Amino acid sequence: MYRLKYYSLNKDEKKELKNNFYNTEFGKSIKNRLDRLFLIGIIGILFSIYLFINPSNKWDIVTGVILVVASIIFLVGSFKVRIRKLNDYLVKQKK
Repeated sequence: MYRLKYYSLNKDEKKELKNNFYNTEFGKSIKNRLDRLFLIGIIGILFSIYLFINPSNKWDIVTGVILVVASIIFLVGSFKVRIRKLNDYLVKQKK
C-alpha cells in the first residue's frame, strides 16, 4: 500500500518541504504545469457558470455540465499529483 508521509508532517515542515522541492529544476517545471492545470480548471468552471446563467439552447446546459465535470477532474487531479510529487521528493530525501 502506498503511504503518504506528507500528511504526517506539521504545517512548518510542509512549508519547508514545498520550498525545497520548488527550488529544484524538476519542482519548478512541475509547479508551472500544475498551476496551469489549476487555472484551466478554474476557467472551465467560470465558463460553465456563464453557460448555466445565459443558455441560448439546451446544448449549452449539456456542455456546461460536461465542462464542470472535466474542470473538477482537472482541479482534483492537480492537487493529487502535487501531493504525490511532494511525497516522492520527501521519501527520496530521507534515504
